Amino acid sequence: MDINEMKKTKIAIIDATIEEFNNKGMKFTMDELAKRLHMSKKTIYKIVDDKNELVIDAINYCFDLVKKEEARIINDPDLDIVEKLKRTVICIPDRFTNLDWMKVSEAVAAYPRIYEQFKLRIDNDWEPTFKLIDEGVKQGKLRPVNKELFKIMVEAGFEGVLKIRNEGNTEISYQESLEEMISIVMVGIEIK
Repeated sequence: MDINEMKKTKIAIIDATIEEFNNKGMKFTMDELAKRLHMSKKTIYKIVDDKNELVIDAINYCFDLVKKEEARIINDPDLDIVEKLKRTVICIPDRFTNLDWMKVSEAVAAYPRIYEQFKLRIDNDWEPTFKLIDEGVKQGKLRPVNKELFKIMVEAGFEGVLKIRNEGNTEISYQESLEEMISIVMVGIEIK
């Protein structure tokens, strides 16, 4: 298998992993994954060592797609700075809007390696968001804020939304919950 074929196969495996995960959470088996992919487990294990590594690869894949979508939003000339900030903070690519976030939350809580990777990706790469805040302040559309505190509040908001959804205390979608959360946060920094 050449490098390009291996990359394509790995992406197919990750996509199938996301589908299996969305259906069963961490209870999906490698046999079920192989069946979905119409390939042998042996082929899968040539590309990944174990299921945890595969889920971590899927997390990284998802976050990489989020970063691409954030870049698209930031470079959109039709959006003002406030809208760019709102959209980048709650950015979820279309293909992940139906992801079962309760299962994500359960996996993150139950598997330390998955938690560490998830937390690492959430904690890192806030510079584009911080630059949007700086630009918003410069344009007079946002008040100066402590960016680290903003980050902590948004991260806590994400965790709170997941907790509310896990407890079944909401009738709205995850995306709608995120939009409401960022609206509340933005009220505190937007200059009207």
